[in-house]
Amino acid sequence: MKRSFFQKHAIILIVYALILVLVVIGAFNSEHFLTLRNLTNVMRQAAYLGTAALGEMMVILIAGIDLSVGSLVKLCVLVSAILMDGDPDNVWMAVSLTLGLGLSVGLIHAFLINELNMSPFVVTFASLFILKGISLSITTKPIGRASRDFLMLYSEKIAGIYVIIFFFIILILMMMFLLNKTIFGKHIYAIGGNLSVAQLSGISVKRVRYGVYSLCSVLAAATGLLWLMRMGVGDPVIGNGLELNVIIAVVIGGTSLFGGRGTVIGVLGGVLLLTFTDNLLVILGVSQFYSGLIKGLIFVAAVSLHKMENR
Repeated sequence: MKRSFFQKHAIILIVYALILVLVVIGAFNSEHFLTLRNLTNVMRQAAYLGTAALGEMMVILIAGIDLSVGSLVKLCVLVSAILMDGDPDNVWMAVSLTLGLGLSVGLIHAFLINELNMSPFVVTFASLFILKGISLSITTKPIGRASRDFLMLYSEKIAGIYVIIFFFIILILMMMFLLNKTIFGKHIYAIGGNLSVAQLSGISVKRVRYGVYSLCSVLAAATGLLWLMRMGVGDPVIGNGLELNVIIAVVIGGTSLFGGRGTVIGVLGGVLLLTFTDNLLVILGVSQFYSGLIKGLIFVAAVSLHKMENR
């Protein structure tokens, strides 16, 4: 039986409806909520979470998982800050090597999964602790610093749009094109939908895995650079718990943990829902301890909806 548009996109529609509810609640409870300054701040916060979430989405679409995102972001913040060391001449070197570090981690993950037939959960769970251990062995306090020009990018605008938001918009469009208009994107959905059928169809599953795990880690590295742009120093606190927020954003945005189904627009909705929730709690003066509770409840509700749709 053919499903209607609303049935196919029920979770995404619910997510955006919840965002609207949060906006209404915020508008009625604070005169500052709908100000340009606050909404701009929300969008910049969304760019940090969203950049990592889009990478995680790619992995989950092939029924994989990457639990090391937060630890990789932490390591990349430290590495980029140390390499840059406040010198504008070091910016491109620091950016290139940091992204290269992310690529290397992604390739290692894919190699272990492909060639040694290890579980993605086991590989990335171990990587979470390894990368975190390396980070904390480097330093347990802020280290290095961004160059002045790099730091100023946080408040720089292009055509009236903050650079970070502009970057996030471009990234969203690129990911939409990749998933919807390329052979690589079709292969991602095929593998997540039915691995055996994809293999029988001649799709190189190993090659796709190398691609998605590499992209996920590169975007995590890019997230680390965005954080350095904001903080100005390499702070080892950055990245703590990020992997959970990223997975929650992806799942509540309609991406199935079983693979094969998910959209960039849905993930964007999940990111905005979490970001608006945190922002509203701060504005209303509600303890941040409730944030985890709310996110957990939303996550359980999203997974429940997925299971109901699959029946």
